[in-house]
Amino acid sequence: MRAFVLGNYMNANFLTVDRLPVAGESLAASRHFQEHGGKGLNLAVGLHRLGVTIDLLMAVGNDEAGAAVTRRLAEEGINTAWVLPLGPNSGYGVGFITPDGRNFLAAHLGANALLAADHIDQATEVFSKADWVVAQFEIPDPVIYHAFRRARRLGKRTYLNPSPWRQPDNELLALTDVLVVNVTEAEQLFDQPDLEMLTRDAWLEQLPALSQKIGWLGQWLVVTLAEAGCVAIDQAGQVVKQPAYPIRQIDATGAGDAFGCGLLWALGRSLPLTECLQIGNACGALIAAREGILEGLPRPAEVEAFRVAAASN
Repeated sequence: MRAFVLGNYMNANFLTVDRLPVAGESLAASRHFQEHGGKGLNLAVGLHRLGVTIDLLMAVGNDEAGAAVTRRLAEEGINTAWVLPLGPNSGYGVGFITPDGRNFLAAHLGANALLAADHIDQATEVFSKADWVVAQFEIPDPVIYHAFRRARRLGKRTYLNPSPWRQPDNELLALTDVLVVNVTEAEQLFDQPDLEMLTRDAWLEQLPALSQKIGWLGQWLVVTLAEAGCVAIDQAGQVVKQPAYPIRQIDATGAGDAFGCGLLWALGRSLPLTECLQIGNACGALIAAREGILEGLPRPAEVEAFRVAAASN
């Protein structure tokens, strides 16, 4: 399996606070840590750790953070030929994390905003070799549209995690084979409030009608439900659910990215959808049960050991 990842980079900074702040409030943080972040970076590294061949198109700034993440990717064994220094500043993000694992995140795109559709064309040689084209919403829309249109012409599969949320239009939905949203994003995607109140069984009943409401014709639409697990509908209209693995949550940041890596890896191996969701949940749980993201993105042996241990409990 080979994936062309439309990446992004964030110099990620996290503050541990007793509770999430409200408007106008200053809080004392008990701890600070920093790491290389960004949804697109997480997807690329996570897929690479699972054994997927990665071609990563990503913009970084002409700054020390950009140079550092480029070195880190090379150490990981990922080709950095398409990690492009664009503009003065790398993306920058700040997150507040509470002891129970809840978080609040804010990000400035920096160099990520300078990624352009032309860069897809310049990477034609590696793009043409991909089985999957993978995207998220921390880069400009024209880059995603251009890549997905090209992927459709070439018969490649596409994966989209529309986060940070903005409404994908009908064209982008039609170009997407696998769409993964969390429950908050699902409320906006389907224009229906209070979906977070649904049980997994209620989701099984409502997801077919909700997917028809937006004219969904892709192969898989997946809604992640945090501690309730996830639900998905396939192209034939079959709806499946999968419970979450019980863990002591430390920090949920990046769990959705890890879920997507596991899901894609499993789909690339043509596993049944239920098992694909199990593997996605396992990867997400492994991240949510620890602090930080990049260092914890799992390898296949870790995923399998976690699933075996969970099954024996």
